[in-house]
Amino acid sequence: MGVEMIWKGRGWNVEVLFSRAGLSTVILVNIEHGSYLLLDCGDGCTRDLVQKALKQKKHYPFIKKPSGILISHDHFDHVGGLHTLLGYLRMIGCDDDLEIVSPKGSLADEILISGFAKTYPDSIPFRMVQKKVSGGEELNIAGIRIEPFPVIHCGSTRKGGIGKPKPAMGYKLAYSGEKVVYTGDCGLASALEQHIEGADLLLIEATLKEPGEEIEERVHLSIQSARKLSKLAKKAFLIHCT
Repeated sequence: MGVEMIWKGRGWNVEVLFSRAGLSTVILVNIEHGSYLLLDCGDGCTRDLVQKALKQKKHYPFIKKPSGILISHDHFDHVGGLHTLLGYLRMIGCDDDLEIVSPKGSLADEILISGFAKTYPDSIPFRMVQKKVSGGEELNIAGIRIEPFPVIHCGSTRKGGIGKPKPAMGYKLAYSGEKVVYTGDCGLASALEQHIEGADLLLIEATLKEPGEEIEERVHLSIQSARKLSKLAKKAFLIHCT
């Protein structure tokens, strides 16, 4: 990435720890009373958290109190670090509830959580609270009001081309009178304008270097489209670039 992406609000802040298409996305939402949320937990999530904590000389206290993880969809670069994070929290003795929110119909997170629970059936000190959402719900985690909204995102590979739509969500977060919007991965067909309008911070994917036709409509946004949509928000970070 190379560029530090940190937004400071009133009593909370958002930091993009890492985000690159096809590798990983990890976004940290810190809250003034010491809790924090994660927007996606791609590969390297635990390493990124520990490195940040070491820089701040906090280490265990920092990563011992996660309140929730909001998963946009179950592609590997957005959930690949979940098993490692759960294992680390078990090792250090985290005993707070951990809320894991994901789209209804997503499978990878369920398989990872189920596999973790079966591997350590009698020694997980914290409770994993899974919440499946389809859009329109209102959640509250650690004092942050969360509204998931559905987006259009199809899978794609170089050999297989564009696949079927995935269960995918964006998230609106509200705290202290401010709004943060995370689009997750999405195409132009997602009608993002209504969710982005007036956001204090927009975290918007900008995967494609050039505008596309079907791929931009149903899979990923281009940098050009992301910049245009960013004008609807007060501040924006373009993430998930290639």
